[in-house]
Amino acid sequence: MDIFKRLEIGAKWMRDSFASWFSTAWLYLILWGVVAGAFTVLLYIDGKFSRSLAPDSVNPLSFQAMGWVYRFFAAAFLMAAARCVIKGIPGKNTFHSLGAFASVIVCLHAFGFGFEALSDRRDQAMSVREVAAIAETSNADLIATLETRKTQIDADLEAAIAPLNAEIFNLDNDGLLNEERTDRMRDRRVQLQDQAIADKRAIDDQIMQLVMSGAETRTEAVQTVTNAQPWHPLFIGMAQVTTRSKEPTDWAIYLNAIGFIIFWVLLAESLVIFLPERIYLMHMHDAEAAKRSEAARKGHETRKAKEAEASQPLKIEDAEYWLTRIPKALNTGLKRRTIKGMCQTYFGQIEPGALREHLYRQIDKRIELPGTYQNNKGDTVPYSKAIERGLLSAERPTYLMQEHIDFIFSEGEYAPEPKQDLNGTKPNGADNADDTGTDRIFSS
Repeated sequence: MDIFKRLEIGAKWMRDSFASWFSTAWLYLILWGVVAGAFTVLLYIDGKFSRSLAPDSVNPLSFQAMGWVYRFFAAAFLMAAARCVIKGIPGKNTFHSLGAFASVIVCLHAFGFGFEALSDRRDQAMSVREVAAIAETSNADLIATLETRKTQIDADLEAAIAPLNAEIFNLDNDGLLNEERTDRMRDRRVQLQDQAIADKRAIDDQIMQLVMSGAETRTEAVQTVTNAQPWHPLFIGMAQVTTRSKEPTDWAIYLNAIGFIIFWVLLAESLVIFLPERIYLMHMHDAEAAKRSEAARKGHETRKAKEAEASQPLKIEDAEYWLTRIPKALNTGLKRRTIKGMCQTYFGQIEPGALREHLYRQIDKRIELPGTYQNNKGDTVPYSKAIERGLLSAERPTYLMQEHIDFIFSEGEYAPEPKQDLNGTKPNGADNADDTGTDRIFSS
């Protein structure tokens, strides 16, 4: 085939088939892409959640692997059942039963993963609003403890300097020269008072820091409540619609989030479980349509070849023509042989009288009829029916004889049996050969 012919065929295909091919290929690419994306996400969820189910005594990898096995089977069991139906193989109900169990398992995996994520958000939402109160309570307790400590310091100081004051008074009024001893006691009293003042000042500093940190803690807590937004705006909006409240409770938001997770999981599971089977059936339908189209094309080409052959003049003067046509006629599988049917089937619709004349000419030429032929694969195949009838031989060629002509024309010993009525007599015209019957071919 030259380059111009190839270009012509390519241009014709682009004109007639490219748009259909491209749109179909794009459709299948998108559909399988959807399945692959959803399958990958759910496979990750199955592995992640299955690992969390493993007890301490079992390797989490075993639970993860089994979760993946369930996922693969859930994605393929409907395709396997559809193939059983198409090919006529038993097993559809088995795949459906096992697939139903696997589908329940993988759905529970996805539900568990989603609910686990929601529980974290729920706990965060319900705990963040208590931060300010907890921080404020903790600071107040510390301040009260420090104030109590200050009171205790005053009491300890009073208890420590009371004996010193009494001793100093006695020394000053006993009439003796005790100035040096009195000065030491006065110094000791001043030291105790200075130490108490320093301790109380340190406590006051701590109280001031706690007061300041408490203010900052309250500010940060309020800001956390305002900005954290642990619930997604979608869940808050759904709760506002379902409760008809501007500020729905955390519990209402949580229930709406659960509803969303359930819908999300069921849709994702449907894409992975049901969509592959539908795409598979589409592929099978396309393959069957392509097979029918190819069969129709071959049939059209065969009819055109036969019509072209019928329109050409018969090659009756060619010896090869008779060496192939006569053995085929002797090997016929027609159930009711008529000379008209034999002419139409094996001799290019030649007239019976002309056929008889040509067959006698071939007898005069002493042509030898082969008992075998070459099929399309190049194998040697015998004319089995003709050999069983004793008309041809597989070991050696057979000369064309009157017996062969009698078989083709259903004459002589090959003439059909005359019909008989109920009395066993032949009806009128029963001796005439029937050349108008319907030709039927034996199934080989």
